[in-house]
Amino acid sequence: PQMAEHGLQVVVKFPQEIPADTQGPVLMCMELLLRTLTKQDVRVVKDPMGDDSKLRRLMTIKMRENL
Repeated sequence: PQMAEHGLQVVVKFPQEIPADTQGPVLMCMELLLRTLTKQDVRVVKDPMGDDSKLRRLMTIKMRENL
């Protein structure tokens, strides 16, 4: 995601303990609250986390299903 042209971008890094189905609603609530409080164009996005495991990237879908 790119920085909002005339606003603010907030990047959130979630710990692994926060389930993925909770993260989306949290980001939306944070964005709405910040827009309301600041009266600015605020974009709240999740920190993109790359897969740092070279072995996991080389695994086939079938191998991942067996984990």
